Amino acid sequence: MKKTLLAGIRLSNTGEEEFHAQMSETESLCRACGMDVIARITQRSRSIDPNTAFRQGKLEELKQAAEETGAELIVFHNALSIQMSERISAYCGCNVIDRTAVILDIFAERARTSQAKLQVELARLQYDLPRQLNETADSSGHERGGGAYNRGAGEMRSRLIARKYAAQTAKLKKELEKVQQQKYRDERRRTRTMMRRAALCGYTNAGKSSLMNALLRDTNSLGQSVYEEDMLFATLDTSVRMIRSGSRSFLLYDTVGFVSSLPPTLIEAFQATLDAARDADLIVHVIDASDPQMDRKIQITEDTLKQIGAGDIEILRVYNKCDLIKEEDRPQGLCISCTTREGIDQLTQALADHLYPAEETVDVYMPYDKMGMVNDYRAVLLVQEVRSDDEGTVLEISGPRRYTEAFRNYRIRKEEV
Repeated sequence: MKKTLLAGIRLSNTGEEEFHAQMSETESLCRACGMDVIARITQRSRSIDPNTAFRQGKLEELKQAAEETGAELIVFHNALSIQMSERISAYCGCNVIDRTAVILDIFAERARTSQAKLQVELARLQYDLPRQLNETADSSGHERGGGAYNRGAGEMRSRLIARKYAAQTAKLKKELEKVQQQKYRDERRRTRTMMRRAALCGYTNAGKSSLMNALLRDTNSLGQSVYEEDMLFATLDTSVRMIRSGSRSFLLYDTVGFVSSLPPTLIEAFQATLDAARDADLIVHVIDASDPQMDRKIQITEDTLKQIGAGDIEILRVYNKCDLIKEEDRPQGLCISCTTREGIDQLTQALADHLYPAEETVDVYMPYDKMGMVNDYRAVLLVQEVRSDDEGTVLEISGPRRYTEAFRNYRIRKEEV
């Protein structure tokens, strides 16, 4: 693992506890990227120095720490321009990157599907372009005094760089569009099943993939388990599985996790992946109940959902990892544990009830030659057999009116049951 120093500037508008939580999260991101954080160097300041981020005294402390520990890398929690990174690197004698670069490296390493790989590459281009343009402007406008001739040369280089990035971006978007068209065809096939959709969303490492696997196991639903590991951004690709609850079934999507201050380039590049949340009938917000920063992360996740256009979709909060907290500390709501399986049955029932609310219950008499129609609707209606005779079966069906309406011609009065 690469020996790494973690640096951060606590600005005056950030509380001490919040800053500590943010730094711990950045350290976890570093570990997820294969870095060994050996020390933290922090400074409290009203602003970030535009040249070297840290003020001179703290920059000297950072340099000494790098020399004494043999650090190979410095990661800044705060966003850095390419010029800042280069100046700090030259002064301290080792490479310097910021938190966004760490996230991009994690995404690049974890991407498995062609869609995720294209989205990561697109995010990288969008992250690098302004940095390259700033570097060009800085070298042409400052190193030689910023004369008119130099500014003209710098502007020309900037246009060339922008044109090159625009061409690469257009190519990636075209390739991504082809992948998305295939996914759209797959989604249209799923839509024809009438099954409703739920999307697992939440802060990264809250246990979304673990919950998907627990639901698959406990409901004997078909489909392979999804990858899970106790680390930030263990999975990037959206997975979809069919979950059964009694006679009813629904589609469950596992989406990419959120973090605080998710870089805008990542939100923009991962729009297709986040479609699963925007297109869901229900968002299942998976929350780590054992996390001291639970309330802050709930707010970040639900603010991000609004940011991506999913703010109007019904949210069901699910508190995971409840086995790790005391009974009296449990939050009000649906508490579960993917480890002990506590609450999984209740959650499955709650999901089916939210997705297929019993807006009405009707009694129908179905001739045996029409039972195929009943089978078509079993995934979205609760069907109970009452009695049978030689010609057909009396059934009690419950669910949304838009589905029960299909049985209008077969309805019978309660006294006929």
